[in-house]
Amino acid sequence: MAEPGLNRAALVFGAFFVAAGVVFLLERLEVWDLQFRHLAPVVLIALGFAVLVGGTRRRSGRP
Repeated sequence: MAEPGLNRAALVFGAFFVAAGVVFLLERLEVWDLQFRHLAPVVLIALGFAVLVGGTRRRSGRP
């Protein structure tokens, strides 16, 4: 049975994709000049954070 409440990993991934979409939109509209080499470390940090958050959740039914 699943635990009630929010799935934190899904929340982090969702927030990441929304933020990435806003960043790419601002770049496309030439509001913000962004290069991928500046964004790559942020992507890795966000993915690592999502993995950490997902790994700290308690899993019911497993020893």
